[in-house]
Amino acid sequence: MENPTILSIKELVNDGRAVTGASSIFSSAATPSSKSSSKNPKSRAGAVDSDLSCKFLVPLNHPAVIVGTIALPSETLICPNRYCFRFSDGDLTICCDILKFEISVIGCKICVLSWNFIPMKHCGGFLEIIKWEFVDTGPFLSRCSGIGLFPLIPSLFSSQNVDRKSRYNVHGVLESISPVSVVPCMDGVSSDSVNLPGFLVHVMACECKAYSQDAVGCSHAFEKSVFIYFCGLVAVSWHPAVTKLVGRNVALSGLKKKLIYVRGEGDSLLVFVTTENSVLHPPWFSKKQLVSKSVVVRRGNCSSYRGYVKGVYLKGKLVEMDEDVWLLLTDQIHNRSHSIRTGSLIFIRNVHFMNTKFSWGEVLILGACFKTSITVEFFSPFKTSCLVGSCRQNSLSRFIESLSFPARFWTLLVRSCFQKFDGIPSDKEISRSCQKDEMTKMYAESQIPPSMFQPRVNWAGSLVNSACMSHADAIVKLLIST
Repeated sequence: MENPTILSIKELVNDGRAVTGASSIFSSAATPSSKSSSKNPKSRAGAVDSDLSCKFLVPLNHPAVIVGTIALPSETLICPNRYCFRFSDGDLTICCDILKFEISVIGCKICVLSWNFIPMKHCGGFLEIIKWEFVDTGPFLSRCSGIGLFPLIPSLFSSQNVDRKSRYNVHGVLESISPVSVVPCMDGVSSDSVNLPGFLVHVMACECKAYSQDAVGCSHAFEKSVFIYFCGLVAVSWHPAVTKLVGRNVALSGLKKKLIYVRGEGDSLLVFVTTENSVLHPPWFSKKQLVSKSVVVRRGNCSSYRGYVKGVYLKGKLVEMDEDVWLLLTDQIHNRSHSIRTGSLIFIRNVHFMNTKFSWGEVLILGACFKTSITVEFFSPFKTSCLVGSCRQNSLSRFIESLSFPARFWTLLVRSCFQKFDGIPSDKEISRSCQKDEMTKMYAESQIPPSMFQPRVNWAGSLVNSACMSHADAIVKLLIST
């Protein structure tokens, strides 16, 4: 029986190497199986880039584990993505991602049995947790691995502090989740506006009152479309956890009903809003339990896609998937995971399909929108860099967001061509980059026909009209007052 070494995060960061490790040197690496193929006929199993420049992660020559705690995002962790899970061993904290996610892992000490470590300049490194188990510490283990409740704001939650208006419950299957964004809101008392961070969740809910596994006389028909707004800094920290639950059953209690008004359109939408008393419940039935209605509905050209990442370009805006398949992450509001690396297997939900013909052939474009969520099913076994998106909004990025998906793809290819052009004299690289952005914009504007431009639609108006949601131009009055 091997005795694995317990490695510290500081040792990995100081070493500065991209490595993979496990509790046993005989355990197989987390290389994706060829059986994990996409249901889409355009996607090929094993379509990982086989270029010799793509090297495998160097394995440690001895068994090693990492012991620490998983936590929700925090502003104390400097990260361009802002909404990453944190892993801390008590001495150092870095970004992380985890497979086989359970809500109960949050705030609990775990032993990481199999993992990848990728160095990152901005925060020291990124930990990909492949296999893990709870640390056996008596009552601590029962609290973490057992069934319980998860208050969105634990420090404020109390049975004696429950507002009678925070009495609404929602339970159903989570259909989609929006990125985090800041919305200008009115407090309902004065005319002062406040910037409120939040994200929107769409749930196909069951209208029965019981959401426990012991519910009698209900087969859980998920037919009612319900929207929940996670409101405030603390609630927003749950974004990566809720993203992992897309496609699964969820239950939330302690919600309020509110109306959202779209300025200039006169439309309103009834939503549930989280409060300081809101609680996230664990899944209340197993995956094997049958439901009376299917919750998978394909609307137009928006569907799901599973495939391998072959390359990441232009600071994460353009992701090459399987043969002749490209994923566009062009909206600045889209949160991107570090684990979307060359060689990883990802599952994309609620993405737009565009079969587009160019002079060099036909390309399937996957356009990510407000409802798109991406989860990594297998981490990359290769020594490839992490995706770090830039939140800088310039004239080129705003121009790209105004285009249709095929035009966006073409413009990004033009931008990549200008990147290779070194004829612009400049003493500062940032100045040269800005000039290339302006040149790209000017050239694209002269070539793209007016029919390839599309109007920006605010997210609340889109909900009312059942269209694609976009948060960038939202000006919303959220009635917070009771």
